[in-house]
Amino acid sequence: MIRALTPVRALDTLFVRLYTTALMADSAAGKETTRMTPRLRSLALWVAALATIAIGFADLARGGTTIAPFMLVLGYCVLVPVAIMK
Repeated sequence: MIRALTPVRALDTLFVRLYTTALMADSAAGKETTRMTPRLRSLALWVAALATIAIGFADLARGGTTIAPFMLVLGYCVLVPVAIMK
């Protein structure tokens, strides 16, 4: 016997399939998701900020007028504040 799905029940079934199937498959397979620890994330942001600033100064010393200011602004105005806040 086939039962007709109401629109609400069909939508609910769709969400259940979308959101639980992948999560259940990962947990059932024994896979654990690895997440960055806050300390590792902070360290990665600081390394990215320092590398960006170093690349900016290296390009500036070479006489670059396009990439150097962009990299320095990105490093000092975006990455360093984000690294401080995290």
